[in-house]
Amino acid sequence: MNDLFSEEWLNSLKQHGSKLPSADLSITCQYEISGAPQGKVRYYIDIKKGKITDAELGKHPSPTCSITTTYKEALSILQQEKSIVACFMQGNLKVDGEYEKYLLTMSAIRSTKEWQHMLEVLIKPLNT
Repeated sequence: MNDLFSEEWLNSLKQHGSKLPSADLSITCQYEISGAPQGKVRYYIDIKKGKITDAELGKHPSPTCSITTTYKEALSILQQEKSIVACFMQGNLKVDGEYEKYLLTMSAIRSTKEWQHMLEVLIKPLNT
C-alpha cells in the first residue's frame, strides 16, 4: 500500500505525472502538509512543459510557489471532493509565491482526463 506522501507514493506520482499531456507550464511547487499520520510532511514537485519531472520529499531550494494545508484538506483535494480553488478561497490552503500560476494556469492541467486518472491511481491504494 502506498502511504500518502511517502517516497513510494511520490515515485508513483512522478511516474504517472510524466505521462500528462504537454502544456505551456513549468512550475516548482513546494508542499507542506500538517497533521499527516507521519507528522508534518514536506515535498515538492517539478512540472516542466506540463509533465511532472520530479517529486521528492524535502525542501526545494527555489520553488515557484509554496503550498501549505492540512492532511484532511489535501486528502479531500486528492479524492476530488473539493477543488484547490475552493480550499484556497476558504482559507484552508495557502499559496505563497506565484499563486496565480498555481491556482489558475495550472488548472488547465488539473482539468485533463489524464490528471483525473493519475489522482484515481494515486488514491486507490488508500481506499483499499
